[in-house]
Amino acid sequence: MKYILSLILLFTLSGCVSETYQEKSTVNLVTTGDINNTLQGKKTFSWHPTISANYLNKELNNRDTEERFSHSLKSSLEKRGFQFVDNATDADFYVGYGLGLEENIQDEDILEKTGLLTGIQPIGVENDDSKKASIFIAIFLPNEPYQQWSVLAQGYTNSDNKMSLDELTEFMLHNLKK
Repeated sequence: MKYILSLILLFTLSGCVSETYQEKSTVNLVTTGDINNTLQGKKTFSWHPTISANYLNKELNNRDTEERFSHSLKSSLEKRGFQFVDNATDADFYVGYGLGLEENIQDEDILEKTGLLTGIQPIGVENDDSKKASIFIAIFLPNEPYQQWSVLAQGYTNSDNKMSLDELTEFMLHNLKK
């Protein structure tokens, strides 16, 4: 009887083995803070006067990727009822961001600069043309030296993921209520 129970247990447990598989179309996100609490009662925003980093390559810079991203980010916040102001002293909060490719900024540098890391690995990425891409968004309040909320998204370029910058920005801000 013991042997029969042992065999049943062995067959049952062997069916419970799981394997981690990360598809190459994955975009991983990691956030800190509560964006809704941070922005409660806030109406106006401006770009952070010193925090906008571009670690992209020439090809992406030639395609105005940073400009398209900042436009997408601004539009996403405006759709949620916030108003952009040019004069940073009139803003209720500041938005900083960074864009990068692994060839220009490594995970260790991202961790040091942002305090965030998604842990995405090149599993399932066989194409040598694929590059790890990172986008960082941070919310700062006036007179506060550190970000009150931040998000880091990482994924691979030249993958099956055809997400546009607008879709990615919306994905990164998905917790922000309108």
